[in-house]
Amino acid sequence: MNLDFRQAAPEDSEWLFDTYRRTMKGFVASAYGWDDDLQQAGFAKSLRQGACQIVTWEGNRCGFVHWDIEPDLVWLRMLCIVPEMQNKSIGSAAIAKVMSLSSYLQKPVYLNVFVCNRAAYDWYSRIGFVEIENDGKVSTLVLAPTV
Repeated sequence: MNLDFRQAAPEDSEWLFDTYRRTMKGFVASAYGWDDDLQQAGFAKSLRQGACQIVTWEGNRCGFVHWDIEPDLVWLRMLCIVPEMQNKSIGSAAIAKVMSLSSYLQKPVYLNVFVCNRAAYDWYSRIGFVEIENDGKVSTLVLAPTV
């Protein structure tokens, strides 16, 4: 599968939120409840921070990865793959991009994952992320940079 990455543009905003809603609504609702307007406002605010890249395959958008570089770490804000494109190594390619950046900058990668999202939690654990905090709803994971 030949994937491409491109910087998200303002015209992607609606697609980005729809992808977030399609992939995350069940987990957010389970942990906190879902308010569409509140989620859309928070999502738009988050996108103004850091970098967001669209993952494409054969010209079609199939997911996005959003991260922020802080003074002492790389924060993976979101990694969302459209449901019908999941389990095709697209997420692996997206996280590899962030892990490569982490390695280059020699900064650890941090992320939050919903505890109820066992598939994502287990996947992050398999690729080397370690839990450092858990409030019962959200777990914070960290991956040390490779040398």
